[in-house]
Amino acid sequence: MIKTLKRGNQYMKVWPNHAVVGNLPESRLIPALKLGSKLLPVAAVANFYVQFQYLGMEFLPQIIATTLFLLVLPLQGYYWLGKRSYKVLPPPLKSWFLDLQHKLNQAGEDIRLPGHRPGPAYIDLARVLRKALSVLPPEEH
Repeated sequence: MIKTLKRGNQYMKVWPNHAVVGNLPESRLIPALKLGSKLLPVAAVANFYVQFQYLGMEFLPQIIATTLFLLVLPLQGYYWLGKRSYKVLPPPLKSWFLDLQHKLNQAGEDIRLPGHRPGPAYIDLARVLRKALSVLPPEEH
């Protein structure tokens, strides 16, 4: 599970923030995950403090449970990204990936797939997209 969370964090760092990929779920999840990672620890501390002040010691187990829920909520996003990052691409995205790979190889970049996967995965698409956005002219994305 730790490995999946690390993969999700790595995938989040590689995914390009560009309009070309705006309709994929990652483009909505990653900004929300970044914001949640910053704000939810503060919300958890405020939640603990306020609930403890108003409810007292007799509700401590419930207060701890809600605080821990807020603290681990971003982990669900990292887990989902980690699982998705190594899923094989569906046929439309695979053809787009292969087209970008071919264009980058023609432009002098050496883009290869790792040999241990049956086909390109979402992490490969993210890497190729990041490279294509920096190398290729905008009309070729």
